[in-house]
Amino acid sequence: MKKITVLFTVLMAAAFIMSCEKEKKSTVHNNIIVPPREEKVVDTLVHKMNTTENEETVKWLGSSYKVAVRRHTSDSLSVVTDNNGKRYRNNVIKMKITRADGSVFFEKNFTKNLFDSYVDEAYLSKNVILGLVFNDADASGLHFLGSVGSPDELSEEYIPFIVTISRMGDVSVEKARIEVPGDSVAGIEATV
Repeated sequence: MKKITVLFTVLMAAAFIMSCEKEKKSTVHNNIIVPPREEKVVDTLVHKMNTTENEETVKWLGSSYKVAVRRHTSDSLSVVTDNNGKRYRNNVIKMKITRADGSVFFEKNFTKNLFDSYVDEAYLSKNVILGLVFNDADASGLHFLGSVGSPDELSEEYIPFIVTISRMGDVSVEKARIEVPGDSVAGIEATV
């Protein structure tokens, strides 16, 4: 009788264990695994490009001129939202050109509106003025390379321009021609 009781207990324990395994398998099998919902984090910051400053002395019309260019963001201008939904402050570029005696020949603050005759409003609304750098000088004036484009520092999107300051201090703008090394076409005009 002891053998029957031990055998009966062993069989009951085995049946219990098997029923638990079936229960466990069916529970896991019947559960629907739902991945956690990813919350999209909204970027509420208004980003700024770095302030840059450049100063150089240039020879023009037999005299020396000091050209100082400073790019900084402006709180008074509208905020732009780029193609990725990131918001940026607009830039202002302050240019000051002084003669050798220290007198001011030219001084002006430039914004992206300098290029509004050459770029459509949809492009301007999502982009900023990126820079103005001295390029060369001749009898017609001082020539600077300027650009308007994406404020995202990882982006290479921009439209180049040539900005000329004449002898009389007048400003003129034209689209730049980009020379591509190794390209059989001499000078590709930048287009929007």
